[in-house]
Amino acid sequence: MLSCLTLVFVAMATSRVAGMISEAKFGVVPTISSPGATAKGPPPSESFPYEDQLSDDYTLYWKFNNTHITFEMVVRTNGWVGFGISPSGAMKSSDVIIGWVKDGQTHFADRHAEGHFLPAKDSSQDWTLLMGQESGEYTVLKVSRPLETCDDSDRPILPGTTRVIFAQSPNDPPSDDAVSYHGSTRGTKSLLLLDPPTSDKQKISLPSDVKTLEFTNRNVSVPSADTTYWCTTWKLPDLGGKHHMIRYEPIIQTGHETLLHHVILYFCDGSLNEATDPAAFHCDRNPLKHSSHCTHVFIAWAIGGKAFNYPSHVGHSLGSAGDPGYFLMETHYDNPRMRSDYVDDSGLRLYLTKELRQHDGGVLMAGVQVSGYQIIPPYEKSFLSQGICDTACISESLGDTEMRVFANVLHAHLLGVKLRTRHFRNGVELPPIQEDNNYDFNYQEARMLESERVIKKGDKLLVECEYDSSQRTQVTHGGLSSREEMCLSFLIYYPRSKLSRCVSRILYEIPDQFAGRSVYDIVHHLDWTDPRSHEGFNHSVAVSPHAQLCHGSHTSFQANLQTISLPKVNNPYQKPQMCHN
Repeated sequence: MLSCLTLVFVAMATSRVAGMISEAKFGVVPTISSPGATAKGPPPSESFPYEDQLSDDYTLYWKFNNTHITFEMVVRTNGWVGFGISPSGAMKSSDVIIGWVKDGQTHFADRHAEGHFLPAKDSSQDWTLLMGQESGEYTVLKVSRPLETCDDSDRPILPGTTRVIFAQSPNDPPSDDAVSYHGSTRGTKSLLLLDPPTSDKQKISLPSDVKTLEFTNRNVSVPSADTTYWCTTWKLPDLGGKHHMIRYEPIIQTGHETLLHHVILYFCDGSLNEATDPAAFHCDRNPLKHSSHCTHVFIAWAIGGKAFNYPSHVGHSLGSAGDPGYFLMETHYDNPRMRSDYVDDSGLRLYLTKELRQHDGGVLMAGVQVSGYQIIPPYEKSFLSQGICDTACISESLGDTEMRVFANVLHAHLLGVKLRTRHFRNGVELPPIQEDNNYDFNYQEARMLESERVIKKGDKLLVECEYDSSQRTQVTHGGLSSREEMCLSFLIYYPRSKLSRCVSRILYEIPDQFAGRSVYDIVHHLDWTDPRSHEGFNHSVAVSPHAQLCHGSHTSFQANLQTISLPKVNNPYQKPQMCHN
């Protein structure tokens, strides 16, 4: 029989591989803290909308407008304080500031780092000191700079992931040219400075009737394997009528922050067999016959992500006729040390309300089909994979309606460095829906768009991922493991449509000299130290057609499995140039 619902968090004992499908459980609504609840040290000089605790001793506050950004660092030290913008999280090529307060006077300079030694002062001082002071055992520095300085010694601050570096010392330098080494009091962190997570923007006021549903992994013993995909099946309890999901957040067991790579909650077409279908199983080793219709993404969360709040006019519908009643939760455990002592009860918490919003939301997964046909050669500093969502699929699914995208999650694995969702209409390329030119595998966040993007009948989408495989000596395939690759874009939109997945798979054109051989055989026997192997393979990728995979809930699309080509762009998008040399 099905597990009983409870109003408190209770671990549910179930079999590791078999057992009844469980109902998602109601949970206690947790207190949602406002940003800054854990900040240490004296309060900042003004009320900043954003902040992050970079370390136990270092709090960063910031605000920005269309042209400038202001930072305030509150650091537990009476020595010097350093902060910078880095391309990789390392010191080399970073845009750095160092400052300290001595005898009531603030010393400060805009610098740039060329290696692991004292950063040199910039000839153009583009960071402006607004305030410096000591407050007890803390040093406070407040600074401002343009988002784009047009100084080759600085780094522009752009939407998407920014890697900041920070450091401090207990001592004041004797002079500007004698700043002591910071030792171990340093760090790096990835932040979304210009498009922070929705949970960081303001304290959320929840409706009075809000309830939570929790999907957790039922104390699963994680195998001592590099990669495990664990699936659990769920039945939605009777909600007593239509609700909107207005927020979701990860439930991460303490100590498992790096174990959990991603959690995807899929909804199913139709029902599952509650008496015979397993409640939990290895997704890849024991796929259920029904799993093929539990492929529609409801929530996609990945490592580093926080809570996501829907905009005030959109909610994800649950509890009414036509809404999903059965779910499959897929958890990717990344266990490179192959530990055998992990017992995990992580998952997702959904916030529901009967106070319905104007629109029902949905999720569209676009990009490259996850399969071994995605091939990334070794020794490539920048290799491009592309996944197409073509006109036929979009037009057939939308008809005369529109899709309004308000948020996006970009996803790749360890080799990913630059990701983007491109958008085309009538041969003209529009600005990218989303891009991240400093992608961090360990920081994958749902990003709210600056303004909603309308997708219409006749449009095309192209998801692109650039990979750095220069340190690999073997071919990397697409696949489930973190050592394999993915290239996906999850678009969160309204109003809800039938379309849930629009991805493509390349159909490699085999050169005559390799006739009769599979692409797998070919790429694993090429000499990748020979530039001609790269030239030939890159040409094949550029000219080969793709197979379109166009899937929807309770729907079959004629566009599915059509052969398509990369978009022909008459007018490619050109980013506005801020600097004119």
